[in-house]
Amino acid sequence: MSLTTAQRRAHYDDFVQEVITLCAVNSIRADLNSGFGRPIAQCPRMPEHLTRHIAGFGAHRAHYTVAGLIAQNRDLPHEDGPYQPELATPAKDAPARSARPAGIAPAVDDAAPPSPGSLVAPEPGTTARPWRSRPDLGTHLAIAVARYGFKEATMTNRVKTLTKLDTELLHPRLWSLTSHLNSRGAARLDFAVLLEDLAWWDHDQVETAARWRENYFLTLHTLSAKEH
Repeated sequence: MSLTTAQRRAHYDDFVQEVITLCAVNSIRADLNSGFGRPIAQCPRMPEHLTRHIAGFGAHRAHYTVAGLIAQNRDLPHEDGPYQPELATPAKDAPARSARPAGIAPAVDDAAPPSPGSLVAPEPGTTARPWRSRPDLGTHLAIAVARYGFKEATMTNRVKTLTKLDTELLHPRLWSLTSHLNSRGAARLDFAVLLEDLAWWDHDQVETAARWRENYFLTLHTLSAKEH
């Protein structure tokens, strides 16, 4: 049975919380942090912890990479409770972010992109999560510049480079980028949103990359304006 977008996004949120719980055990956290964004075949210490949490949802490499990024994050909650990513306050007149039509994420890593006929609307009677109001990677990188002192020119080049990469090059770069953000305590990402974006990357890179760039520049402008 195909899952709706709402069901997949609920899974992404749940997966992030499950990985955070796993990271409370130092040895497991070390195992999850050992992947360095590499292909699953090169991450022998991770499957025993992640397989049961991923089964049925596809996009295995995206899950592995995000689990590694979470394990790397030094700002995980020390007590039970939901993880809170850092938010940027949007401008009151900022345009609404574009949203991908509700659809099915790839069921497996090498799945073809869904055809228009396979798109599924949210189930009647359910309340859609405000997913696109949550910060994506572009938003977070702008926050890193505006609030944590990262150089704008360097970060802008990073954004332009990241959005051109295929999966094989993107995932290791994300691991090194998060390590860089961690050096100043700026890696409190919305990992569930990032997980969805990575799950779609092979089939929806153009749209996702454009959104990352747009949200980076919009957030940077908004936050910079608030400082003056």
